[in-house]
Amino acid sequence: MNPLQIGANDSVEDLISKTASARKWLDTTGEDLTVKADAITLRVSAHIPGNSPAVKDVFEPAFKRLQIMTKGAIQVEGYWGGSLHKEREGIDALINNVTDMCPVYSAWDAKIFPAAQSLSLPFIFPSAEVATAVSEALYHDYFKKDFESNQILMGRLVATSEYNLFSREPMNCLDDLIGKKIACSDGMEFDIYQTLGAIPVGCSTPEAKKKFANKEVDAVSISDSAAHTAGIFQDARYRTSANLVRVNLEYGLSHHFWNKLSPDLKIIVNQWLRALAQAGAQLFYGLAGARARVAFKEAGMQFIDINQEEIERWNHKLAGVQDQYSNKMKALGYPSDEMIHAIEGSTKHFSQYSADELFENALNHPLTNITPLG
Repeated sequence: MNPLQIGANDSVEDLISKTASARKWLDTTGEDLTVKADAITLRVSAHIPGNSPAVKDVFEPAFKRLQIMTKGAIQVEGYWGGSLHKEREGIDALINNVTDMCPVYSAWDAKIFPAAQSLSLPFIFPSAEVATAVSEALYHDYFKKDFESNQILMGRLVATSEYNLFSREPMNCLDDLIGKKIACSDGMEFDIYQTLGAIPVGCSTPEAKKKFANKEVDAVSISDSAAHTAGIFQDARYRTSANLVRVNLEYGLSHHFWNKLSPDLKIIVNQWLRALAQAGAQLFYGLAGARARVAFKEAGMQFIDINQEEIERWNHKLAGVQDQYSNKMKALGYPSDEMIHAIEGSTKHFSQYSADELFENALNHPLTNITPLG
């Protein structure tokens, strides 16, 4: 792994050093925040709480940055904590003009987003920022069809940091998973835990928090930053790290909002979205994750790192998952071998760059084939 990318156990100081470009972009201190009288409003909504680092450290500063980039032609209103719509009703909310940008996570519905499940294959990405760069780079060729067939545009794709297991009892090895109920995402992650011998329970983060608190599940598979933000860590005594899987958390965009924009504004908003994707990966799943680990240790949580020999056991157990997925996708008419090969090649390419370089590339050379710019 490139040492200038974000590691699973990097310190807060490490992350501050590695994310200088994203943090500089989000610092709007002293800049003009004028709003035009006829400004277009972008409504952004999500189930995450308003005091989350994702909101305070990423979204809200980014909203100011968009206002500055458009010279006050666009202002943003944020709606948090599920105040505008339920977390799993994002697609309907976008179609029906309830919101303009919100979560439409592929991890919540593998049936309507089958191609994006490839982004959660085990052990394929070295970091959240690389996985985010790969998902955005390959969106047009492999994932766009599934999202736009549901009448929504793509806002941004953001990959999480590696998911860890938060549990009451220690999970040191594969044998400790067998028969245990694991709250996890639907789709690929569900299949992974089922293959490992656990009993996966498909959940959103709010659902997982409730089930874990009520002792309906034995563990939760989730990123450090989300475990901290949602309070899941408060019921956990152990954190097991195996860098097994990460998921992509896509935010959809409504046609209603996009069609209001002039061609010039579409270009600016697209640039903003591409930078926002990297900023989210680096500062919420990276920096906020490092701060979360400090809080976990202060709360007395014990960290379990799976050794290489044990990881090989997990890898061996999961060897057939990719082939099973590929065959299933072929039966549905998707070019699965080509797609997986493209993911591997794109990962190798982007792994050469630091976190700062990936952010600068997203901002200064934004992809132009994710949303229609004409």
